[in-house]
Amino acid sequence: MQNEFITVATVPEIGGRVMQYDLDNLPSIYINSSELGNTYTPSYNAYHNFGGYKTWPSPQYNWHNGWPPPPTLDFGTYTYQADSISGDSVSVTVTSPIEQWIAPGIQYERKSTIYPGTSRVKMEQTMINTGTSTANWGMWSIIQSIVNHPNQTDYENFWSYFPINPNSVYGKNGVLPEVPSNAWKGEIVPGVYGVEFSPTGPYGKKVHADPHKGWIAYANISDTVVFARTFEIFEGAHYPDSARVTVYVSSSSPTYMEVEVKSPLVDLAAGGGRYTFTENWWTARVRAPILDVNSVGAIANRLSYNSSSNILSGIYGIFHKGTARVKFLDENKQVLSEGGQITVSPLAEVKLEEAIIIPSGAKSVEVQVRNEKGDMIGVVDSADISLLQSGIDYNPSTHPTDYNLSHNYPNPFNPATTIDISIPLRGHVSLKVYDLLGRQVAELMNQTLVPGTYKTSFDGSGLTSGVYFCCLEAGKFKASQKLVLLK
Repeated sequence: MQNEFITVATVPEIGGRVMQYDLDNLPSIYINSSELGNTYTPSYNAYHNFGGYKTWPSPQYNWHNGWPPPPTLDFGTYTYQADSISGDSVSVTVTSPIEQWIAPGIQYERKSTIYPGTSRVKMEQTMINTGTSTANWGMWSIIQSIVNHPNQTDYENFWSYFPINPNSVYGKNGVLPEVPSNAWKGEIVPGVYGVEFSPTGPYGKKVHADPHKGWIAYANISDTVVFARTFEIFEGAHYPDSARVTVYVSSSSPTYMEVEVKSPLVDLAAGGGRYTFTENWWTARVRAPILDVNSVGAIANRLSYNSSSNILSGIYGIFHKGTARVKFLDENKQVLSEGGQITVSPLAEVKLEEAIIIPSGAKSVEVQVRNEKGDMIGVVDSADISLLQSGIDYNPSTHPTDYNLSHNYPNPFNPATTIDISIPLRGHVSLKVYDLLGRQVAELMNQTLVPGTYKTSFDGSGLTSGVYFCCLEAGKFKASQKLVLLK
């Protein structure tokens, strides 16, 4: 299946796997070249890793006699049907044989749909219980992702990102790593965990997480492209091992990174009980790290406003072809004024940098996206005006449990760097920058803040190269970080 942005290839002969999801000519899915051309008759103890995208029943500990994965579902021949839908949308439905050994009686059906004018792929994954008794299973959805360019060992270019749940069952770090690893980079920006493929291992290990927001992203940094998946979170439901997403670093041969999403466990009635878990796949050109993902686009830099130059800025990867426009809204969500029209496409990063005056009475600002027909797609980013005018970006959905002053990024910097803080309680907050002699050179915050995470920038254009210190005071909490200005 193809449109002007993406290519999606499904191979029924090897378990209905999706073996290709490309943005233009940029691939995202690992293919095991040693298996090219091979097919197999499923048998009880067989396992053949073709790469690509696959689905298994979860949890693994409920598999009859354990590893390997269910062979009929994993690489058995699926039947297929291709359909043309209204508006040039196209879908392919693949249906598995009935599994005989590992998860007896289970059958899979997957409908993948692409749409004109967008990089979206809708993946509707259905489990069917053909057995004679109730079965309890969840959907385990796995993409094996590329971690190097051909004939290169540039593993540092390939990352995964997902949101950190402030109320995680795994504690304040929000993750459960199987072992320590150089791949687990931790909270790289407030509320977002990063995994960088590590060529030094340890291999064959995972990090699990239970994000409160349904997205996970996989980025090729040198090519400035992100591949993302969005899905529904079911709070209070039973997830296997409590994990909603998992990232797996493969063994040294073959080399790939698995980006995994899991559904809750559900009871499937005997004789045809069905359950469908839906994901959406997205891709666009945009730099990393990724701060957030929604059905409109991926955010690399949130909205910020320079009150001296009246420049409103932000950086996005938009998943749709069309136009974007900044709109200022009053307290009743009525439009007071708007910016110029920006042409957007998944093939080009959107770097918003617009000179604009914030109108009197504005309470919020949105970056709205419409398709080529002018129909509203949605809002990729928004901000509260009171925080925007102070040069502070506020994210209330993170619900931090501790005060924190993160390392600035980039560091060293020239001339500007970004500083993030987390505030768990309402109160007065001071954020100032000092030189080595203890002289204050900038006051970034001096106000009462409500709980959330905040991002602000420090511009060292008028300062000389050297070491500076950013100091946070909030109630009894104090912290400092070293900033290196290098011109």
